[in-house]
Amino acid sequence: TSKMACLLVAANAWLLPPARTLYAQRQLSASRSRPCMQRQPTARDDVPPVDKATFVAAVEILDHELAKAGGVDPPKSLSEAEGSGEAAFAIGKTTAKLPLSEVEGLGLVEATYLVLVSGVTTPLVESGVQVKDTIVSVSVEGTELHESTRALDLAATAERLTAAIKTAEENGVAEIGLELNRLVELRYAEK
Repeated sequence: TSKMACLLVAANAWLLPPARTLYAQRQLSASRSRPCMQRQPTARDDVPPVDKATFVAAVEILDHELAKAGGVDPPKSLSEAEGSGEAAFAIGKTTAKLPLSEVEGLGLVEATYLVLVSGVTTPLVESGVQVKDTIVSVSVEGTELHESTRALDLAATAERLTAAIKTAEENGVAEIGLELNRLVELRYAEK
């Protein structure tokens, strides 16, 4: 139960509109009062992958909000940089482990229909998670739990993470597996 509360705290509600924040809090509170794994793990193969324009828009919102919170000017718009030919972006796929001991260090935010990682601790960076990643699926090694988080809102993503944490704790597993999408800048190799 303590890990579930941590996800709520780590959701970085300051980036969310008030109504969405309250909805996420109600959903997480409700998930604490019932067993997390009453449903069968579901594959969301019917959901198309996130398109690059949506990913870029979500990252731009997060960049803007992080800059505003830090009291600095926001970086140049990624879509403007790509449109002018200064940069090109693609969506990459990677995996990482989320140690249960570091759950409190994971911050999530929802921007333009995409849940992004908005905060990480140094150990999470070392395990492969970066700010601006989006979690595509969660799994627990040695169990049947493998759940997609594609196209889910913040509350549903937090519920899936909570279910994975609970399953890992019940099975003595020290970490959960994350499949991540990451917006990567493409560059020409230096000669």
